[in-house]
Formats: sequence, C-alpha cells, structure tokens
Amino acid sequence: MGSPPFCNVNQEKYPDVVGLPEGCRSELMVMQSPKLPGISMTIFWKIDVSKEGLVKPSLELLMKMPDQAREMDTNVMENGCDHFRSLLQILGVEASIEGLIRTLCL
Repeated sequence: MGSPPFCNVNQEKYPDVVGLPEGCRSELMVMQSPKLPGISMTIFWKIDVSKEGLVKPSLELLMKMPDQAREMDTNVMENGCDHFRSLLQILGVEASIEGLIRTLCL
C-alpha cells in the first residue's frame, strides 16, 4: 500500500521537516523540528477496506522529546496523542497533519 497523497505533498512543501523513511510506499511519516533538535512526531497509518468496500483509515501519533523538554511540559507527552485524535475528528486528516507540521516549524 502506498502512502496517502497528502504525505508526498507535505514532504515536498516541508522538506526540512517531513520525511518518509521507507520512501513513497511508507506507512509512516516522520516530522522533525528544524529548530529544536530531538523533538519529532511520527504518524503511522493503516487503511482497512472491508469486503463491502467500506474504507476505514487508522492514524496513530508517536511523539519523541528530550527529557529536558518533557520536564518543562509533561502535558504534551501525556495528552498529545489524544489531542491529535480529536483534531482528526474535527479537522480531518490533512488539516490535522498540516497543523502538526506548522507547530514544528514555529
């Protein structure tokens, strides 16, 4: 299964932030802060298609921060994945991922 088209677009739009470690067929996208070394977010996705043709995407966020940054704000690490799921429901996949990327670019 190839990566969703929005991943390639984001990689082209933000080449210093977005990477597809396994190339265009990757099931994960890594986003790293260009200004804050050691801070990264990885999105894993899987798309299930039922026999009836029902498409169900599944996206998970994994966050990585240095211990020093984690001590300053434990809320981000503890609740970041839940907040991302909420964003997905409210904004949709593309806008949610774009928001994460823009946050890393600040």
